[in-house]
Amino acid sequence: MLNSRLHLLTILLFFGILVAAPNLKSQNIKDATNWDLVTDKKDMQVFTHKNQETSIKDIRITMTMHAAVPVVKEVLEDVEKYSDWVYKCEDPERLQTVSSKEFYYYVRSDMPFPASDRDLIIHSFHRIDPATGIYSSHSLASPDFLPEQNGVVRVRLFESYWTVTPNQDGTVQIDYRVRTDPGGYIPTWIVNLGISVGPVKTMERFSEMVHQTTERVADREDE
Repeated sequence: MLNSRLHLLTILLFFGILVAAPNLKSQNIKDATNWDLVTDKKDMQVFTHKNQETSIKDIRITMTMHAAVPVVKEVLEDVEKYSDWVYKCEDPERLQTVSSKEFYYYVRSDMPFPASDRDLIIHSFHRIDPATGIYSSHSLASPDFLPEQNGVVRVRLFESYWTVTPNQDGTVQIDYRVRTDPGGYIPTWIVNLGISVGPVKTMERFSEMVHQTTERVADREDE
């Protein structure tokens, strides 16, 4: 049961890959300070932060990798492939494309008995600043986009930000921040434990996905 709960939180932490949305004054984590370092690897750091909205900690991940911003953008916007790199993610589906910079998508987590399934609907906006080349996205759950399903807990609190900044040496600096509450009964200590487990695996797979995409882009350019 512990593993299934960690599984759930890991998925929820990364569902809102690209999103953006209206104001959420009381839930803006973009400018949060006083982050506590919980994992420090060679090119990746994971931080947590206490907030006043929920007992579940916010999470922040910073990472440096060799990549071009357009390649990172391609990976982040390919919803159907999220299950290839987001740890334990299943059946991501794009629901509606509003424009080249805006879309909705859905993810459901099929949880083992007796835990109830969770689902999450995300509204996504994203852009590249033409002056700086910085890619940014802001994520927010859109729980009322579709009717709720019987027996499934709709996640109503989710906000995340991605910022991808190009460096002169051919690397990019990634800053990812997220706040969520999976709803229903999951002990807070289990949820907070989960935020220090899944993120590392997810970002390691993300780095691999970016590398593979970089190679495919290079092959296309050589043809």
